[in-house]
Amino acid sequence: MPSKSKQFFDTVFDYDASSTTYNNRTIEAMSVIGTSFTCLGATADYLYLGSNDRFDMAVFDIDTAGDLGALTWEYYGGSSWDQFHPASDQFAIDPDGDDFGLGYKFDKDGVEVFPPSRLTSWATTAVNSQTKYWVRVSSAASVSTAPTVRRIQMRPVAAYCTSKDVFEFLQLSTVDGGTDFTSSTVPTKAQVEDRIMAAQSKIEYLSRKSFRPVVVTNEGHHFNLMGFKLDKSDPYKMLKHEVWDGGSWQARTEGRDSDYFLVPETGMIYYARYFVLPARFQNYNSPIWAYGGGEFSFSIRVSYLAGLNIHTDPEGPAAYDATVKWVASDLISNFDFGTFLVSGGNANVSGGEKVTQWKQEAEDWAESLRQWESF
Repeated sequence: MPSKSKQFFDTVFDYDASSTTYNNRTIEAMSVIGTSFTCLGATADYLYLGSNDRFDMAVFDIDTAGDLGALTWEYYGGSSWDQFHPASDQFAIDPDGDDFGLGYKFDKDGVEVFPPSRLTSWATTAVNSQTKYWVRVSSAASVSTAPTVRRIQMRPVAAYCTSKDVFEFLQLSTVDGGTDFTSSTVPTKAQVEDRIMAAQSKIEYLSRKSFRPVVVTNEGHHFNLMGFKLDKSDPYKMLKHEVWDGGSWQARTEGRDSDYFLVPETGMIYYARYFVLPARFQNYNSPIWAYGGGEFSFSIRVSYLAGLNIHTDPEGPAAYDATVKWVASDLISNFDFGTFLVSGGNANVSGGEKVTQWKQEAEDWAESLRQWESF
């Protein structure tokens, strides 16, 4: 059965400080063709992103570009709202003197990543009577133009399966009751989700495929008039395409009737029209020009989202099954669950044999998902 993990936030609030109102934007944030909503209209306003389970990425589709000051990101740390820096700060130093590393600004479609290691004491809390794991953002310095948001997608920490999936696979409800791991069980829900994250990474390493959204930032390419192939497999959304002109990065517009377009099935970027790069060779009859020769190496940089959808891809159930069995075998190997292994199952099969069998099945599934590579 495919993973039950979610693709969208359970609750999205736009807090309007002028009216002290929490506007529920959950439904609007789920549909790319729905009604857009405005948020962060003043320095005291907040956008709240909430989920019943931990998450590590938000993908924003923007209708109207915002013009905001420095953003403040916070999570609830158990007793107070604690400020943290999302993953975009790792690109804060740009050797070209540009500002691509200053984080997501709600000025275009984009992504912000929330590494679990930076939300170390993350706990649920109630916001407008909704108890969730929350991340909130504000533009406390200045707001020139409020952004209009079309959709917000979520990547859960446990993307291939949920802790409840593992709980049910191990038939723990027949022993201790309940329906899922919690903060007071052994192991805890967070510990199980950490094991799911590890299993996801194993599958992606072995199969060279991802069944969750992955953001690729500032990938470099040589310019070629015939186009080029992106490095990451299964790209599905371009976030940025820029060309180095010798002094700065110039943005190019996506679209078949604009500068370039993506063919997701092949991972190829094609140029919809010709444009001139700063080059030593400006003769259209030159063989160098015919091959897109220019003055600067790696004059293209792109950012994009890649990955398959575990809910809809034909191989999704295999990735799900491998994850559940890998996590189940890890838990049995590292935690004492007593005699539950024989409850509802074959008492003639030892726990050790089951663990070995699950690990082998998980490895077989991961290997079967491996894609062909060309060099």
